[in-house]
Amino acid sequence: MIFGKRVLEGISTTPGGYPLPLSGKALTKTPVVAREEGVSLKEYPEVFIPGQEELGADEIRVTCIGSGNPPVRRAQAATGWLVELGNGDKFVFDVGGGTIQNLWSLVIHPALLDKLFLTHLHLDHVGDFHVLYDAMGWARNTPLRVWGPSGATKEQGTAEFCELMDKAAYWHTQSKRGYVPGGGMAIEAHEFDVSQFSPENPRMLVYDENGVKIYAFPVAHILVGAVGYRLEWNGLSWSFHGDGEPNTFEAEQSKEVDVFMHEAFLDGMTFSKKMNMPLREANLVAGAHSTPDRLGTLFDIARPKLGVAYHYFQDDETVDPFFENMRQTYDGPVVLAQDLTVINLTPEQIVIRQAQTDLLHWTPPPPKMEGPPPELDPKSPGGTPEWIEETILPPAG
Repeated sequence: MIFGKRVLEGISTTPGGYPLPLSGKALTKTPVVAREEGVSLKEYPEVFIPGQEELGADEIRVTCIGSGNPPVRRAQAATGWLVELGNGDKFVFDVGGGTIQNLWSLVIHPALLDKLFLTHLHLDHVGDFHVLYDAMGWARNTPLRVWGPSGATKEQGTAEFCELMDKAAYWHTQSKRGYVPGGGMAIEAHEFDVSQFSPENPRMLVYDENGVKIYAFPVAHILVGAVGYRLEWNGLSWSFHGDGEPNTFEAEQSKEVDVFMHEAFLDGMTFSKKMNMPLREANLVAGAHSTPDRLGTLFDIARPKLGVAYHYFQDDETVDPFFENMRQTYDGPVVLAQDLTVINLTPEQIVIRQAQTDLLHWTPPPPKMEGPPPELDPKSPGGTPEWIEETILPPAG
């Protein structure tokens, strides 16, 4: 049972020649991009099957775990990405609603997914936070480490958000005491101070471990406390910009990266029609985002080897207008990400495919644990009243 492909009879492309959404093919006409001319290119399987393809020691694999928007759809979770490096490191960037079921379907043990980077605190970027956190005990026995920006006030920052999310899960975590190890029942916030950004200090190193550097930089998205990230490792680079209106400043922060990932949005008129919402509100929402023509201008300034668009409402009618409008201002390789679009980045090439994942997946074996199993904490006081426990039915036999 797989996700990511629909049965098509007859026409399988748009009038513009792009694959139809959910056809099992990436929405691009350049599925392979050479990083340098004249190099030998590796051949990859047509689709990515989790657990069947080892990541090379010198490459990065980026998987879209959510390509959509606040109205979560069956085929489009809200925004989220997984980044895997050939050195074994794995990072999650944003966890909008519906993203974690896609993440789990990639058959990676949750103990390896304890590093989360947030671009901002809109719910379509953090809505599945508790679902990721809930890997505690049954799979992850270390704190969930969360990086993110401060805000204009303490209440608008990542540290306060993490504290409140921990409190909101308090009944849940207390109920698990004595049943599963408690090491994962903690959130470790790494908030960085966005007031330190300036024209003289345009970006900040927020992560520097195991040869991996991740920089944060501010983006223009309604309030203070919205950022993008640039990851550099092994001579390869990747940037992810969360949400916002395109601007020359953020283009400069991603100048000539290998993979430049930025949101795209429908124009106000189409958004109003598709979502059955008033045109005034639709125009205001669209104005706080990046229409494809402005996105093309942004890509043209940065000149990445591959531009990636996400956060775009997809159906058979919206794919061609995206590319037509984007092509008014940019002529380089671009993919419109779907859920489970997979991008392999190597020193020689960039390969774009779709993943096919098991709808009824199971958790894979955990990483090898050193030492004895962790002890269980005492059960939390306040258990089920004795007079109710006395009525619980015994197991059969």
